[in-house]
Amino acid sequence: MSIGQITGWAIGIIGFLSLFIEVSKIKINPISALLKWIGSKASAQLIEKIDSNQKETNKRLDGIERKQEELEKKIEELSLQEAIDVADSIKTQIFSFYHELQKPGIRHSEAEFNQIIALNEKYERLVERTKQPNGVYEAEFKYIMQVFHQCQETNDFDLRGKNNGSNGKGKDPA
Repeated sequence: MSIGQITGWAIGIIGFLSLFIEVSKIKINPISALLKWIGSKASAQLIEKIDSNQKETNKRLDGIERKQEELEKKIEELSLQEAIDVADSIKTQIFSFYHELQKPGIRHSEAEFNQIIALNEKYERLVERTKQPNGVYEAEFKYIMQVFHQCQETNDFDLRGKNNGSNGKGKDPA
């Protein structure tokens, strides 16, 4: 064999082996480049499908977030309306108590006054939360408190805790 033949064979073997062996100093890697190109072509459809699914998922999440915000707003509105309704109910109870105090012969126990005072405290918290006007309510409650203090000073409550029209002492605290 001549040197030309040996050189030809060596170049052929090196060329053939270069298809399977990558030398790090050589920046041209034909096998890696070829496989990368084949991989990108093969996965292009998959990547497109993933992107499409991601967009659809984002749309659904946006819809869910909007619904959640709407529900939170509705819950807050309902909570506020419930507080307003409870405040109105308390106001009705206190007005009823106020009117009973103005009727002769109807007496109330200290526990009933304490219940009305507790309702008033709850009412004031609700009014503060709902920002609803208080109106004439304050004057009625002031009158209830005057009668309560008068009953405390004279110790003249209905001791049986019933609204039976008899105070047991022959006098009406209002």
